[in-house]
Amino acid sequence: MGDLREQLARDYPQVEHQLAFYAQGSRHPPYNNKPVADTLSQFCAEFLPRCPLTDPRRKQISVIKTNFVKLIGLKHKSLNKDDFPASEIIKCIEEGTFELTEYTIEDCSRMNTLFWLPELVSDPDAIYRNGHKLIAGDEVYMRVYDKMGSRVKLLFTKDIKKGGAILKTVPITSFLTSSEEVINFVTGQPLYRRT
Repeated sequence: MGDLREQLARDYPQVEHQLAFYAQGSRHPPYNNKPVADTLSQFCAEFLPRCPLTDPRRKQISVIKTNFVKLIGLKHKSLNKDDFPASEIIKCIEEGTFELTEYTIEDCSRMNTLFWLPELVSDPDAIYRNGHKLIAGDEVYMRVYDKMGSRVKLLFTKDIKKGGAILKTVPITSFLTSSEEVINFVTGQPLYRRT
């Protein structure tokens, strides 16, 4: 692989950084297979105390309890987020009135890999500018794992600004994708790449 990598880098310097998408990958953390209420409890007990998460550039990613709903892709089937905001969903889960049949989870892998995010932010393979037209956000954190199939974990973040200054950076969404699909979500050279 080293010879091929060197040849591609020499012949196609504009895409050399994309070889990271096909790297062998890191050993993936354990999957989360808990139900929604138990996942929220673990999120509050183990994930939130580590926040804000700090990336290798020393940029901080602010994660709060209501981000849980978006990060696992939880949506009420009949009410929109203005009528029934994330804070109300969290309240239902914590009070025991949450009924999963009233909700959809866009992609189960989001909840299964939720606890991979601290590692993804603190030790990404690369950070890029967002290149996707439909997903809001400024940057995309990427980490390749050793699993088969959709083995690249992405996290989209957005800078909240006031008067041109960044007040905080927040997570927008996160999901698994394949090495071949990563190029559809990123643009340009990496803002950061692990050496």
